[in-house]
Amino acid sequence: MSLRPEVQVQLDALAEMLDYWVARVRHPAQFWPQFEVLAEEILDECGQAEKDEVRALMQTMLRGHGLELKPGFKGDDTVSL
Repeated sequence: MSLRPEVQVQLDALAEMLDYWVARVRHPAQFWPQFEVLAEEILDECGQAEKDEVRALMQTMLRGHGLELKPGFKGDDTVSL
């Protein structure tokens, strides 16, 4: 599936911010709230099929920095909080 251009732009911006955050943030407690807010904003604009692809891309993005998207994050509507 191909993502809409506006969603791809947002993911690219998130990837750039991720590089900066990982280099600058001293503790994961500072990183995750920022990431979750931006991830949720992106996912709010997606349809269900697109959400699955975007979540997978976010997971790949995080794994590239040794991080893992945890089940139940704010943008994950598969787990009720």
